[in-house]
Amino acid sequence: MLGILILALAPLDLLLPKVPVRGVVRDRASAEPIAGARVKLGPATLTTDRAGGFSVERASMTETIQVEADGYQTSRSSIWPMRELLLDLVPRSFALDVRDAETNEPIADAVAVAPGIRVQPSESGRIRVEPARDNLVVTVSAPGFLNAVVRYRGESDLSAALQPRLTGVVVDGSTGRTVPGAFVSQGDVTWTADANGAFELDRRPSGPLRILAPGYRRVEVDPGQERQIVARIEPFAVKALYLTANGVGDRAVRQNVLALAEKTEVNAVVIDVKGDRGRLTYRSNVPLADAIGANAGPTVPNVDELMAELKQRNVYTIARIVVFKDDVLARSSVRAGFDAAVRERFSNQPWAEADGMGWVDPFRPEIWEYNIDLAREAAAKGFDEVMFDAVRFPAEVPGAFSAKQAQYSRPWVTEQDRVEAVGGFLKRAREQVHLAGAFVSLDVQGYVAWNDGDNGVGQDLDVLASAVDYLCPTVHPSAFRTGLPGLVGFPQVIQQPYAVVFESVRRARARTAERGTVFRPWLQYFDDFSWQTGRAYRTAEIDAQRNGAYAAGAAGWMMWDPSNRYVRGGLGSR
Repeated sequence: MLGILILALAPLDLLLPKVPVRGVVRDRASAEPIAGARVKLGPATLTTDRAGGFSVERASMTETIQVEADGYQTSRSSIWPMRELLLDLVPRSFALDVRDAETNEPIADAVAVAPGIRVQPSESGRIRVEPARDNLVVTVSAPGFLNAVVRYRGESDLSAALQPRLTGVVVDGSTGRTVPGAFVSQGDVTWTADANGAFELDRRPSGPLRILAPGYRRVEVDPGQERQIVARIEPFAVKALYLTANGVGDRAVRQNVLALAEKTEVNAVVIDVKGDRGRLTYRSNVPLADAIGANAGPTVPNVDELMAELKQRNVYTIARIVVFKDDVLARSSVRAGFDAAVRERFSNQPWAEADGMGWVDPFRPEIWEYNIDLAREAAAKGFDEVMFDAVRFPAEVPGAFSAKQAQYSRPWVTEQDRVEAVGGFLKRAREQVHLAGAFVSLDVQGYVAWNDGDNGVGQDLDVLASAVDYLCPTVHPSAFRTGLPGLVGFPQVIQQPYAVVFESVRRARARTAERGTVFRPWLQYFDDFSWQTGRAYRTAEIDAQRNGAYAAGAAGWMMWDPSNRYVRGGLGSR
């Protein structure tokens, strides 16, 4: 009797035999197995395998099975009656509303993608997504739109606003051909056109797009609400006259140049903004300029009026900035809190060329920033282009301290050091000046077109070729004081203006053909130096240089006359 009483009082689950339990957890909508589901059976919690399966060797037949899985409703089931359990979970879902970010119109052909999800799109731009897992990241796309990413955090409805895909192409306004590699900017955001002239914007710009491409006029294009932008740019070859600080400040000289721009093919001026001595032509707002006295003697009292006059006459303007030859900065930088000077190794005096002008250290970042700030300021004033000069190390010149005795902020300087300093400055300067809206050009020694390596000053044609928009070699005959290597000796080189210019430009272009570098040479508008041959250069010699430049494929030219007396002819008619 006692045994019967004990059995009567015992819980049923202790009386019933223990049985093995096996089953598979599936997605009710797709019948696909669910891996990683949590199966609670009595005190045990199991996790389903890749096939959605689970098993328990001993379980009471009275147990209830509870199944949970991320993205699904919880399910409960009984072990009894005994069977192979197929536990189907109902997926949770949410609605995704996809719209055009600009028009708020639904996007009917939108697609949502994420690992392990199913979607049911509708024509109204709504997409039903399941299973709705916590923190699910969904990528939404549609033809003609940029992708968007949304994250599910338990909402029943989500929205995705797709930005329209804005594409553009830069086209030559004369030929209709695409222009590769153009620089496109708006504010501080930039894009670069590919080899087919195409570019893509990641957002609707808040203002006009500025387009810069060497060999063309810079333009601004208002994309409006267009989603395919065609930027037409007009070919433009600079034909410039050079004006020193004193020349541009002299009304008679300036008026003569403007008159030539009206009557001849001259369409541009190169104006010294910072010359060889380091003084500024107009008063700058760059703080270091005041600190070192570079603002002490401006020759242009109102640069805004000057620029307005030049723009009114449609004259292209180039701001020449001499960079590392800067006597003012070399001798006065200590007042600003740092030593910029290249120094003579033994005397510790500022290193100077034969003209007595000091140089500054190309490795110093303060010097880089000073010149870039001046360049950006010039662009803001309206200059179309900034031309950097003396972006090099001092050269060996008779009558000066030996360049071998120059002391820099680095104890030893290799050719690679020189090339990296020059290239590094130009890369940073180009980025900054482009953002300010102007082209960047570089005045280089004529021998750079002929020699390999860095010419002892950091100017390696292979590096420079892709560092600026225009390379401007000084290929006028008087610059070749030892003749053209292996071709024309000195002084015969002075007597062959056509050949000198043609061969120099042709050779430079051939060496950089793969990069498509644009060359615009400096030509000679003055008599040969008295200490060389003193040969007079008149209309015939000037014409010969221009013709040589054209024949070699140069993109225009610039005339150099330090006296600014442009009365020799040879400029061609409109």
